[in-house]
Amino acid sequence: MRIFVALLFFSLASSTLDAVDLRGSVRTDDGRPIPHLVLVLKGPSGSRTVLTGLAGRYHVSELVAGHYRLRPRTESFQIESPGEIELGASDADLDLVLTPSPLEEEVVVTAARTEAVASTLGVSTSLLDRDDINSLKRASVLDLLQTLPGLTVARNGGLGSQGSVFIRGGESDFARVLVDGVPVNQPGGGFDFGSLLPLELDRIEVVRGAASSLYGTDALAGVVQLFTRRGQGETPIGRVEAEGGSNSYERLLLGTSGSLPALDWNLGAQTLETDNEIPNNGFESDGGALSLRAGPDESISLRATLRIDDSLLGTPGAVAFGRPDLDAFFDRQDLVTGVAGIFAQRQAQHEIRLGWAQTEQVSVNPEDSGPYLPAAGDMTGSFPVFDFVNPVGFRNDTERLSLGYRGEFQIGERHLLSGGGDFERETGSVGDVREGLLEPERDTAGIYLQDRVFLGDRVFLTVGGRVDENDSFGTFFAPRAVIAWESGGGRVLKGSAGLGVKEPSFFESFGTSFFARGNPDLLPEKSATFDLSLSQRLAQGRVELEATLFQHDYEDQIAFDIVDFVTFEGTFVNLGETRARGLELGLRASPLPSLRVRADYTWLDGEILVSGNAFSPLFAAGQSLLRRPEHAGGLTVERLGKRVHFGGTLRVVGRYADSDFLGIGLVENSGYTRVDLRVRGELTESIELFVVLDNAFDEEYEEALGFPALGSTVRVGVSLRLGGGI
Repeated sequence: MRIFVALLFFSLASSTLDAVDLRGSVRTDDGRPIPHLVLVLKGPSGSRTVLTGLAGRYHVSELVAGHYRLRPRTESFQIESPGEIELGASDADLDLVLTPSPLEEEVVVTAARTEAVASTLGVSTSLLDRDDINSLKRASVLDLLQTLPGLTVARNGGLGSQGSVFIRGGESDFARVLVDGVPVNQPGGGFDFGSLLPLELDRIEVVRGAASSLYGTDALAGVVQLFTRRGQGETPIGRVEAEGGSNSYERLLLGTSGSLPALDWNLGAQTLETDNEIPNNGFESDGGALSLRAGPDESISLRATLRIDDSLLGTPGAVAFGRPDLDAFFDRQDLVTGVAGIFAQRQAQHEIRLGWAQTEQVSVNPEDSGPYLPAAGDMTGSFPVFDFVNPVGFRNDTERLSLGYRGEFQIGERHLLSGGGDFERETGSVGDVREGLLEPERDTAGIYLQDRVFLGDRVFLTVGGRVDENDSFGTFFAPRAVIAWESGGGRVLKGSAGLGVKEPSFFESFGTSFFARGNPDLLPEKSATFDLSLSQRLAQGRVELEATLFQHDYEDQIAFDIVDFVTFEGTFVNLGETRARGLELGLRASPLPSLRVRADYTWLDGEILVSGNAFSPLFAAGQSLLRRPEHAGGLTVERLGKRVHFGGTLRVVGRYADSDFLGIGLVENSGYTRVDLRVRGELTESIELFVVLDNAFDEEYEEALGFPALGSTVRVGVSLRLGGGI
């Protein structure tokens, strides 16, 4: 018996001594780590399921010697590096570099505030990467966002005119907007997308559904984040792009990007101008963007970003209903900058971020253009419209300082725990210059915690919450729970539920006008959002279908209320309530290596439940939501040749509630169908020509009643690369 026990002990000890470990990291071909990715390791020790952890690292222990093969379980990635190894008597490393399958798996940042594979999150997300942005050749960010499901846009005229984005039936100030992690919303959530151009953009990410559990105020309906292009992994190059076209359109871009062992950079500067076809609707913009990283490696680095824009826009008014105002204009300067320091260890990563967003805006109307009676067809307004002269202007100058810490921690093999805190200080000088400016200040501090858990073999659960303390609305807790189940066969079922919160604007909280006095006791506007989606990959990963049901409830919406009908004294109160529910359908396909197809459709049932405006039937209970169509969809097709690439985009927007706001009586917008075409040709490896035909069939429409969209326009350009390939 003693001999048997000794032999057994010797055998176990020998097998333990012979066992080895395999470690490594998983990254995309552009260097981004992929956490929470399921890998399958096959070899003499059998088949093992492995989950990547923080910074895309994995670790498999107690393997016997022999030949092993490591692959991602999802069909969404292909392996660029070998992915195979011969294990001997000692521990070994095997790093994987993944390239997209015919349909790229989306690795997003905004949905979890860190890199994550979209299919492992229960959140509805959309991504436009650098290739998409370059292929679509759209002149503005607003036009790019319009191609995504669940989003509606409205612009008051041509390029550069005031532009709004509505996510899933929310108001235009219900989305958190970030640029390289720096919040840029106006106090109260508003953001004018009109003058925002796709200058040096690497990608655009959109999260649909309340995200206040991570971002705090403003994320009632979702989040939009823009990322500046980086030079990481690139051979140093210079770039020149020149473009001209209809309506005196001219654009010139100069840029450079590249990387060295401890440094990468991307820098671009652009000037653009156009007359926008309509008298006094000309737009001029000069801007620049910078991304700079320094550090010995990815574990210790410092990255700085900067984006500036100086624009001037003529504002002729609702020219579809009357004469243009030939002297009014809108002058705007924006600056967004941030610095982020990262320190990463094997089981933890820390980031400290400092951000500054500043905008200076002034609307000026120097001269009286005279009254006019608005008209549309055989309908006329019930009263004349007068021109309100303001030669010194109405100012909207605001600043937002943000400081934050984010920590990520690998807890065991199945938990990725993240948490942190943010502090924001908003200041401003706003109002009519003639009457004196309002100069308020408001602080917000918040802490959040989130746990991403891998349950069993196919379920990803994310739970978290955030507590904010805001000078205006006090304390608010916003939880969120999301789940994703990879049921096999390329099928993923996802669901999410969360709460959102939004602070009042400066005028709503601090206004001093007798006729619109601020209310310091306002509650925050709130949302409760839910969605459930099913995605399916077919044809060896070349086709992806997705369907999402959603419901968003918006409560305590702030409205203006007259408190004394004798003196017409007014203030702001929490009164309105709306509901938006619907269906989003999406298709991505690459049936051939040279063919890419993307389609989307959104059905939206939006309704006012409690009116916030007792004086207008347009905003009465039971009415549809303004400028949010019930039906909208689109189709984009790209044909990629060896040297010549063709593309086209169809956008169909159905009827929706709208108003002329001038007493004519128009309450509906008929919608529109628009087609955009483009072709790119590579003359050499460094020279590319492109031609873009926007609104190819000259559709006459108005995204906002009274403000005609541009007719058919042509843009022709050339891109030149100097140095190494991109």
